[in-house]
Amino acid sequence: MLAIEIGHFQVMTIFAVLLSVALGALGRRTFSGRIKYAALSFAILMIVSIGIAWLMYPLSR
Repeated sequence: MLAIEIGHFQVMTIFAVLLSVALGALGRRTFSGRIKYAALSFAILMIVSIGIAWLMYPLSR
């Protein structure tokens, strides 16, 4: 069996992609609106996640 190691950043990115696709599909009626909403959701999720990780980094030491 092939074991694949996935880091925190990869898991966060996969989660953001899946959640963005779901929000885009449920949040808008037109295809272009869905794409724009999914892209905006992905960008916001990544920025907020990286920001929170950056703020929590000093606490991990």
